[in-house]
Amino acid sequence: MDRKSIIDERLLNREFTIDSKNIQGTVEFFGIYYHYFSDETLVSGDVVRIIKTHVEGLDVKKI
Repeated sequence: MDRKSIIDERLLNREFTIDSKNIQGTVEFFGIYYHYFSDETLVSGDVVRIIKTHVEGLDVKKI
């Protein structure tokens, strides 16, 4: 299996809001929990978009 295919690329461009359930860096899609990472400081209420998937999790960007 290609290591890049471990994380579902259907998540690309999906948006979600940072809230009390995911502020610690984990978000759930399709019953699976993913770690997400951002170069920006995120606070509750920020809307982010998934811009990259990789073995460690998801890279997100504030929109």
